[in-house]
Amino acid sequence: MLHNFLFDICGLKGAFTLEKRDQQCIDHIRRMVVRDKIVLILVSGGADTTVCAALLHKALLQGDDSLRVQIIHINNSFLSKDESEQIVTTLQQLGLNHRTVASHFFLKPAI
Repeated sequence: MLHNFLFDICGLKGAFTLEKRDQQCIDHIRRMVVRDKIVLILVSGGADTTVCAALLHKALLQGDDSLRVQIIHINNSFLSKDESEQIVTTLQQLGLNHRTVASHFFLKPAI
């Protein structure tokens, strides 16, 4: 019944692969981002922003130009214990050039 709905009624082809989707995203980024521009992305450490940062990095890295994608992780002080360190480790494992900024630098103490 599910097969009938997906393929016969909805017309899906069943040709989806993660590799194809990855390449589609990379191609889209390359079409949308103007050449020689720098892209800034704030990474929370969640799956969405981390995957987006990795795709931007793959799509826009050209030669030794590792500065084209600027990835900033903001430790907002609302993360779980050691979560910011885990995010940094993940970004490093993905080979992403990033900076971490602690939010307490932006907050003024209460008077």
